Amino acid sequence: MAIDRVKAGIVGLGLVSDSHIKGYQAHPDAEVVAVCDLDEARAREVCEKYGIARYYLSYDEMLKDREVNTVDITTPTILHAPMALAAARAGRNILCEKPFCLTLKEGEQVCRAADEAGVTLMVGESYVFMTSIMKVRELVEAGEIGKPQQIRQRFGAWVEHPGALEAGRPVTELHRGWRMDTTKAGGAGFPWMFDHCVHFFATAEYLMIDARISQVYALKSQIDWQSAAAEGGQADMNIYRPEAAGDIPIITWTYDDPTCTGIWMRAEPLNNKYDPLYGFTLSLIGDKGMIEVLGEGGRGLKWDGQDVHLVLHRRGGPTETFRFDEGGDDIWQSEVSYYSRAHANQIRELVDALIAGKRPRYGGEDGYRAIRTTMAAICSAKEGVPVTVSEMTDERFGA
Repeated sequence: MAIDRVKAGIVGLGLVSDSHIKGYQAHPDAEVVAVCDLDEARAREVCEKYGIARYYLSYDEMLKDREVNTVDITTPTILHAPMALAAARAGRNILCEKPFCLTLKEGEQVCRAADEAGVTLMVGESYVFMTSIMKVRELVEAGEIGKPQQIRQRFGAWVEHPGALEAGRPVTELHRGWRMDTTKAGGAGFPWMFDHCVHFFATAEYLMIDARISQVYALKSQIDWQSAAAEGGQADMNIYRPEAAGDIPIITWTYDDPTCTGIWMRAEPLNNKYDPLYGFTLSLIGDKGMIEVLGEGGRGLKWDGQDVHLVLHRRGGPTETFRFDEGGDDIWQSEVSYYSRAHANQIRELVDALIAGKRPRYGGEDGYRAIRTTMAAICSAKEGVPVTVSEMTDERFGA
């Protein structure tokens, strides 16, 4: 059902909430009317900074606010599904940050509740709303590389602007500390992989023209020596720390289309590897061409001695390059904009869909599928065998 104006309530005022608030305030048909957080000082600060009318310390109280017609959930992962479920039952439209849920059971429950309530449910999968990634999809749909058949993803170092990661706020159980706690961030011992693989798999399906990943095979490595390197200050980045359970340096997958395959691999200098590309980058190979592109935190892609953001190679034709100069990134020292632009693109998609009464791109079912694929990858690393995504269960995952 279409609405005249989106009036959002943001719950959880961590790192990503600023990008979401800016996204709503930049749209002519949207506004943020309330925020909610357990930290009253933080809530008051955000209201003053962005001119927001009121704040709540209780999520239940915010859901009673009849002016709020859309709830934007940017809390720790453990709260995503319960808060989305409560919002659906309260008749509110929902944007829920990824990872969408901790278990398949709760993901199914939220999707069902949203359908029954007749509300819109969108999952905040921001990678597929990056300008550079959307341009890849556009080029593929235009037939520029023919049929896409292989995607190669690389995870290089994310290097932040000094002080950009809320350096003034101490890391606590409620503020960023939860990210490496598997009981709060998920992952059955691999919280970082659980938090980020949903990005990688969503992108892998989006750029393969929505072919679905059918089976994954992941490799596990022991990383005691990597942890020592990080503690010794030999790492370029301070976001990622290896999990005690071990690391997953390589994941491969096949699609329901048997001609298509994919691979994700680590390239960051945590273990003293050198790679000139930073951030998330990928290559998409078709039968008539190939695309190289920068994603989150990306820089270092060059062509003919110049920094570029996307390179389109054509078989028997000219190579073409693209730049997306969008004002830089709020967090990363990056050639492309992720925090500043991808989240705004995502909010615009939601608002436009709600105003038009249409389903937004990337809904609950999509977020659920990314969770299931991520679970399959983690199980594969633990078990040492390929795992079929459709056979993944909470019981096997240990969720």
